[in-house]
Amino acid sequence: MLKIIADKNIYKLDQFLNDNVKLTTFDPNDPLPGLETYDALFVRTVTKLNSQNLERIPESLKLIGTGSSGSDHIEKEYFKSRGVQVIDAKGSNADAVSEYVITSLLLWSIKRGKKLTNLKVGIIGAGATGSAVANQLSRFEIPFLSYDPPREQRDKNYSSASLKDILECDILTFHVPLEKEGAHPTFHWLGDSKLSANSFELIINASRGGVIDELALLNAVRENTVGDIIIDVWEAEPDFNTAVAEAAFIATPHIAGYSEQAKLNASKMLIEQFSEFFDVEVPDSSKLYRSKEIDLANLNYTAYELLLRLHPLREYDADLRDLNLRPDKSILFQKLRTDRPYRYEYPYISLDKTLLDEFNILKKLGVKPLTNT
Repeated sequence: MLKIIADKNIYKLDQFLNDNVKLTTFDPNDPLPGLETYDALFVRTVTKLNSQNLERIPESLKLIGTGSSGSDHIEKEYFKSRGVQVIDAKGSNADAVSEYVITSLLLWSIKRGKKLTNLKVGIIGAGATGSAVANQLSRFEIPFLSYDPPREQRDKNYSSASLKDILECDILTFHVPLEKEGAHPTFHWLGDSKLSANSFELIINASRGGVIDELALLNAVRENTVGDIIIDVWEAEPDFNTAVAEAAFIATPHIAGYSEQAKLNASKMLIEQFSEFFDVEVPDSSKLYRSKEIDLANLNYTAYELLLRLHPLREYDADLRDLNLRPDKSILFQKLRTDRPYRYEYPYISLDKTLLDEFNILKKLGVKPLTNT
């Protein structure tokens, strides 16, 4: 029997396993448990794995997985040199993050009185998430450019915008991994040099903390060369910068990719790769992907209120700001990420048809009409 030891917060992982796999879970707030006799280790971004904290690797351990799109918390080359394959759930939360971005943009445009079709968005990173953001912008006919020189090098069907053109956009949204080395480093990609030479109406970071120099960004806001910021990821996470949070239009605790469907996707992708690696059968998990009906027919909403009823962005924001003066804010930041219930993505929500007819943005977001209407 194959044995997996996994972070207890990897969503419904046990429901993706067949009877020939035994699952043991651990609390990521505790020290990493002994790994002897286990075939695979599954973690989340809160657990760092490297040559220092996992110097001794049991012979049984052949696979390490992370239930996240990014894997910069794992020293991949080290484990590869020790014969351990590293897998991730890249793309599992692409739709969830894209919904965070488009919802934030819509809320921002309403509050600031901006017409998004008159602005141009620069998407930094054209992987699964950046591409999902591009699809959202297209549905709303919002002009955008896509910037991803590494993808242009490997994908003959993709053409990246130039750096000059991307920096002339009104809004920048980031969807890249954190890379400190290599031909295309992303660490502090947006720093003082770019910020001092350009101005932006809005900066969104829902990729990785460290892609933007937070101190330079804060200075740009104070100098009015950046109008607003929407930030979900933090350079010193979980010890987030309270000054940046206070200056932000929206500040959230690294939950842009959190949704019921994204978490299911991550667990499914891990088990699919695990099953392929060890040549075992993957059970059918389609029954786990359920839709949710919400009855709002007898309530009056503005577009702004309705968006927040379906996507709790401002609740996340308020929860984070409540931590600003807390000495234990790093611990509580992590609790916010694990304790809140997951929202449903828009295509898995059904509303009364009259609301969809009144608010066309709901149709563009993918909300479905109730089946009994």
